[in-house]
Amino acid sequence: MKSFRILTLLAGGTTMMAAALVGAAGAQAQSATAMPPYALSVFSGTPPAGATQPDDLAVSADGKRLWVGYGNGVDTTGKGGPSNLVEYDIATGRVLKNISIPGHLDGLKINPATGDVWATENEDGNPTLAVIDHESGAFKIYKFSPTLITGGMDDLVFVPTSRGDSHHDKDSAQDVFVVTSSQVDTTTPVIVRISGPLRATNTQVTPTLPGAPLSVWNVVTNQEEATDMIGDPDSMTLDPAGEFVLDNRSDDSLYIVRDSKVQHPVLRVPLTLAGAPVQVNDTIFTTSQTNGVSSTGGTIFITDTTANVIYVLTKPYFSSNEIYTAANVVNEVGLIDLNTGVVTPIATGFRGVHGLAFSPIRVAIASRDRSEDRDDDQ
Repeated sequence: MKSFRILTLLAGGTTMMAAALVGAAGAQAQSATAMPPYALSVFSGTPPAGATQPDDLAVSADGKRLWVGYGNGVDTTGKGGPSNLVEYDIATGRVLKNISIPGHLDGLKINPATGDVWATENEDGNPTLAVIDHESGAFKIYKFSPTLITGGMDDLVFVPTSRGDSHHDKDSAQDVFVVTSSQVDTTTPVIVRISGPLRATNTQVTPTLPGAPLSVWNVVTNQEEATDMIGDPDSMTLDPAGEFVLDNRSDDSLYIVRDSKVQHPVLRVPLTLAGAPVQVNDTIFTTSQTNGVSSTGGTIFITDTTANVIYVLTKPYFSSNEIYTAANVVNEVGLIDLNTGVVTPIATGFRGVHGLAFSPIRVAIASRDRSEDRDDDQ
C-alpha cells in the first residue's frame, strides 16, 4: 500500500471553495437538516434533463470535479437503461459532461493512476463494468466470467500494487477489487479481484472473500463467530490502514477485511442506531478514495436518490478518526464508533440517502511522510 499523505495549506482555498459550494442551489429544495457544528446545503449543480436518482459519486484527485451516477430508475439486472454519468465543476456547479451509458450505474470510483472513471453496473444480475475516459467521455463496456459471479456487481476499490502479474491495465499498477452482489449461491465470493486484462467478454477474476467466511471476529462482543453469512453485500471502501470495509445489509454490519496472515483477518461490526440494528449504504473515512489524501478540512457530498438532490456537508474540523455512514432505511447520515457499532445521527430528514464521498481540503502544515521530507532536503 502507498502511504497516505496530509498536504500543505493552500492559502484562501477553503473560503473560496466553501462559498462556491453553498452558492445558488437552483430549484432543488432542501428537506434534510444537520446538527451543529455541521452545515448542510444543496449542491449548486443542476442535473441535466432526464438524469434522475443520483446514487454513487466520486471526486477527482485535484478536488475540482464531481462525478455522479444517475440510475434513472432503470432495471438493475441489465435489461433496461440508459443511466447517466454526469461530471460537474465543483466550484461553479456547471455540467462538464453528461454521458449516457447502457445498464444501471451503481458503484463509482476513479482510477488514481489514470484519472479515468470506473463504474460497476447491474447489481442484481448480468453485471458489466464501464470504464470512462475522464477527458473525452468515451467509454468501453466489459463483461465477466460467470464462474464466480453468478449475480451482479455493486462496488469496487483500487489498491496500489507492485506485483507484475496483477496489472489489469497497461497504464497503471492497480489491483481492482469488486463487490459481487445478489449471488445465486451465497457461498461464492462476495469480493473478487480482477486477475487479468479487461475483456469485452469473459474478464477473469479470483476470489478474495467468501460469502460464508470460516471465522469472523465480532469486534463489539470480542468473540469468534463461525456462522456469519454475507448475504447482501453492498458498498465497499478502503480505510486509512488499507483494509476493506464492506457493508452487509442482511445482518446490518460492517465487515473489515485485513491481511489473511493476521490473527483476525475478517472482523464484523454489528451496527445499531438508538439501540436497534440499522442498515447502511456508503461508509466513508475523512480520506480521499481517489488519491489517499487525508485531512481535517473538507466536504462530504451526499446523494439523496429519492429527492434527486446532492447535498454538501461541512464543518470546521473533521477529526481524523471520524467515520461516516448513510443509514439508508432510516434516512440519516451518522458517525460510527467501530468499537461499539453505535451510529450517532448528524444529519436527518433525507428521503432516500445513498452515496457519500469526502473531498479533502489542504490544511496541514507538515507531511506525515518524513522520508519524503528528507528526500526533498537532499
